[in-house]
Amino acid sequence: MDWKNKDYLKLTIIGALIIFALSTIAFVYAFSRTVQPASAFTVTGEGKGVIVPDTAQFTFTVLTEGGTDPAKMQQDNTKKVNVIIQYLKDQGIADKDIKTENYNINPQYSYTTMPCRSDGACPPPKINGYSVSQSVSVETKDFKLAGELLSGVVAKGANQVYGIQFTAENKDAIENEARMQAMKQATDKAKAMAKSGGFRLGRLLSVDEYAPGGIVPMYGMGGGDTAVSSKATPEPVDVQPGSQDITVNVTLRYEIR
Repeated sequence: MDWKNKDYLKLTIIGALIIFALSTIAFVYAFSRTVQPASAFTVTGEGKGVIVPDTAQFTFTVLTEGGTDPAKMQQDNTKKVNVIIQYLKDQGIADKDIKTENYNINPQYSYTTMPCRSDGACPPPKINGYSVSQSVSVETKDFKLAGELLSGVVAKGANQVYGIQFTAENKDAIENEARMQAMKQATDKAKAMAKSGGFRLGRLLSVDEYAPGGIVPMYGMGGGDTAVSSKATPEPVDVQPGSQDITVNVTLRYEIR
């Protein structure tokens, strides 16, 4: 091997060693970024907001049961529901605010008291009727009208009314504002702790958030299939939407440098 080839071999080996060393340094640096530091601390922050509802929503159900002809029961149930839907439209509720939520046809069984046979076979239950139910949700931004509708749908034939809840279109914006308040409070607290403790604020290692849900007001009224349409003027339900407090809590974990 001549000197020229020896020099080339040395340069190749040196280059490979340099590349290996740089790769090792990069790996160690990347690994060090993934592990938790030995020294860290946590701070908390809280943000608050108030949501004033602008929409009321409830669901009514028409339940028909006891008949033995499911097709006829469907027709009867549909007629009752259509009467209520027409009533809602006459009160100014738009089509987009009336939504079918559920529709069910279920058999009703009677079970025999006869004993099972010696081979283990038991008499099957007998279908002695059916139940048909349709649930429809209603939305309105008029809370006074919502109270009238709650009573009105019952007078028109609904035998279950439940689940009134209040929502607001700007709920997400108010929650985000509360979240920003909580983050700023926690960040300011971390900076103040670093300054008073004589250390530098390191990386933000983790963020945890807790936002407890608000209480949803509920209203319910119900009855059996004997509920029928009434010509009497129903007493409107007094609907009070109130307001809902939103609280967002965050916990930030920082590295100490």
